[in-house]
Amino acid sequence: MNRLTITCALIALASPALHAQRAADVQPNAQSSYNIQQNMQRAQQQRMGAYADTDRHTARISLANLTKLRAKLAEAWQALGMTQESAKAVAAAYDPNFALNARRASLQGKSDAEIAAVLQAALARKDYQLANQTLIDFERGRLNLGADTAPDGQR
Repeated sequence: MNRLTITCALIALASPALHAQRAADVQPNAQSSYNIQQNMQRAQQQRMGAYADTDRHTARISLANLTKLRAKLAEAWQALGMTQESAKAVAAAYDPNFALNARRASLQGKSDAEIAAVLQAALARKDYQLANQTLIDFERGRLNLGADTAPDGQR
């Protein structure tokens, strides 16, 4: 019995020391978890800031490209006989999203006279977005027809 008493006394004395050791082990892990969480939040904030910077940069470039495209459209309308003011007004209505979202008739297989009629009808209805997109589609198709032509004009 004496041995049992001594063993229990030793366990009772060692118990607080073991508990303190376990608490010391838990505390660094808790601090480490907190630091990891803070680092993850900082990294996420940095990523979001980088995305926002990229979006702003892309918007600035897109706006500059849109301005150039509208200027070229105005030149194309002037080449078709419009006054400078009218050409600028029609070109200013160009919306790049219109091409993605609008349903429009295909120009493939249509003659130049039929395409001119479509353009005139759109301009008469003051549907400048359709007129602009039709002109772009026509020019794109005309450029693609010559895509398989060699520089010397031979096919």
